[in-house]
Amino acid sequence: MNVLVTDGENRSALAVTRSLGKRGCGVFVAGKDSGNISASSKYCRRAFTTPDPLSDGAGYAQAVAEIAGREGIDVIFPMTEQSVYSLNRAREQLGARVVLACAPPEMMEAVSNKYKLFQLAERLGVVVPETLYVADASNFFVQRARILRYPVVVKPAFSKIEDGDRIIATRVMFAATPGELDRLYETKPELRFPSLIQELIIGEGTGLFTLFDRNRHLALFSHRRLLEKPPTGGVSVLSESVPLDGEMVESAGKLLSEVGWQGIAMVEFKRDTRDGRAKLMEINGRFWGSLQLAIFSGVDFPALCLDYYLGRNPSQSSVYRVGQRLKWFYGIVDHLLIRLKRGDGSLNLPPDSPSCWQVVGKLLGVGGRSTTSDVYDLRDLRPFMAETKAYISGFFRARQ
Repeated sequence: MNVLVTDGENRSALAVTRSLGKRGCGVFVAGKDSGNISASSKYCRRAFTTPDPLSDGAGYAQAVAEIAGREGIDVIFPMTEQSVYSLNRAREQLGARVVLACAPPEMMEAVSNKYKLFQLAERLGVVVPETLYVADASNFFVQRARILRYPVVVKPAFSKIEDGDRIIATRVMFAATPGELDRLYETKPELRFPSLIQELIIGEGTGLFTLFDRNRHLALFSHRRLLEKPPTGGVSVLSESVPLDGEMVESAGKLLSEVGWQGIAMVEFKRDTRDGRAKLMEINGRFWGSLQLAIFSGVDFPALCLDYYLGRNPSQSSVYRVGQRLKWFYGIVDHLLIRLKRGDGSLNLPPDSPSCWQVVGKLLGVGGRSTTSDVYDLRDLRPFMAETKAYISGFFRARQ
């Protein structure tokens, strides 16, 4: 079985490479750089460079199709949203024998469009933050008087937006005052498109991960974010497996069933400290950065996903070890640098956030058998060496 894993620069791609490589698959890795962390793994049979799907989607899809034909690829795992979109548009180029392990375009649209997703969630009774739906920048200036409390969170409807020949990579933004919010809508090109303005939810971030088949969960796993980058909210750099939360499982099931979802998904919530409710943050229809934690805890999503897309009826799995931790070394370093540069007072961190010294302890502590790293692995050291090289190069480039 030959498998092609895209976007080898990502930690999730490394987790898939290691998981399927250990199971005897021939794993091939594509990425913008042939020396990326996944390509450096001993489980990678061969690595290829491709165009960036963000800037050249058609060229990227053609390159992947050529690799698949030449190397006899059976299954392609697209690891990022931009790869999913690019390859979904080029399914015919890949050939009938190649399985593309991702949801089709209409399903991706249903969960990726936050503007429509949150409206659907409200109709289904799924708890969401207070939300103002903004059609475009001019509509914001009509509606802004309805915003009574600050700070607020601004979310473009899509994480990637096609704007003519280019793709705009968006991000979640914050505004502490009406003036800051006005400036965002006056200056940010991504806010010319639909967006959301939501109340800021203070609380623990929890990810519910599922392999879903139309109206049922086939596999489930959950973790909480202990540290994030940036510290105010973002990707997890230290996370811990936690028991499944019934409210989250039910809410995720409602949303995914409504769109007939097929495949893997991450449904993200925050537990609001004010009322204790789990409130929807977003859904990602792809593998997630902390995938290695699920595998380490006992739910091997890459292997289950491979079986699912090959029609092998994967065994249902929702039993895993709770209290397992995953740390991303350089992610924690960045978390610390941001806090030291900006100061905790300007970041509005929750009162129970660990101090910088405590974070240093988490960074340097081994953690015993209950802690693993998503890149560093003594049995497969080259990915960490590649990441170290890239991190140091990026650090010095940023200061030139």
